[in-house]
Amino acid sequence: MSIDRKTALEAVHHMQDRQSVRNFADKPIPQEDLDEILRAATAAATAGNLQPVTIIVEKDPERSRRLGELCTNQPFIGKAPVNLLFLLDWHKLSVYAAARKAPFNCHDSWMHFVTGLEDVMCAAQSAETAAHMLGIGSCFIGTAMHSGAEIAEMYDLPPRTYPMVLLTLGYPKDLPAKRRKLEQDYMVFEGKYPRLDPDDLCRAYDTKYEGIQLPFPTRPEPRQAMVEKIRRGLLTTYSPEETEQIIRDALERGYITEVQRRFAYHYHAVDNYNKGGHILEMMQEQDMFPTRILRDGKIDL
Repeated sequence: MSIDRKTALEAVHHMQDRQSVRNFADKPIPQEDLDEILRAATAAATAGNLQPVTIIVEKDPERSRRLGELCTNQPFIGKAPVNLLFLLDWHKLSVYAAARKAPFNCHDSWMHFVTGLEDVMCAAQSAETAAHMLGIGSCFIGTAMHSGAEIAEMYDLPPRTYPMVLLTLGYPKDLPAKRRKLEQDYMVFEGKYPRLDPDDLCRAYDTKYEGIQLPFPTRPEPRQAMVEKIRRGLLTTYSPEETEQIIRDALERGYITEVQRRFAYHYHAVDNYNKGGHILEMMQEQDMFPTRILRDGKIDL
């Protein structure tokens, strides 16, 4: 494989400048470019060359709008010229295995579930990178799995398939300020996982999230609703006394920090538990693993 190093480095540097796009220009993606993106996705790495991936291409504005509603009410999804819905798909291989008299239980296997999910993300990432190289913006949407039942009905999905991630595609109308990332020294370790100094680690995260705050509403009712939601999240980790002190401190300064917003408000600690169970139930309806997990509170493999 012969690749010009200068050209390759230009491509790598372009990859390093990528950022999520949520504001799209009213400009269609040429079919020839979309075809190239899809070819990159279908050529992605895959465990055992099984390729348990299906990509549904959505261009219809009304269905895209509905996808935005199903993916936790994100209107920009409906404004994307193209949405790519990535499915973990054991249906096709199960049909093939039965026709050729081979045993099949990938849809009911923990290892195949994990490697299949990895395959989905390899395909989705390849599509995202190819789009970025062509000047097309994108945003990964991880909440497609939260509405698996509705999406399965919407697209007439067969058993043993499940939506795992959505990728929006479109030309950027404008680009937001680039988000700070965690320093590489805290993400890349050579040889072993080091003993990190907690103060240094907190400093690194404080630098990443510097200046990002969520103020409490000034109106009493929304303010109290926000406090109650945060309280529910904090109680998963802290005692009632500690929880009330944390809330008092936040109210006194007038805002919650970014890490508090992430885990006590946006990606809510309690709701994440509940959504996980709901997702498992919807996967069971699609005859997908894990179908025997959490039986009587125990993992049954």
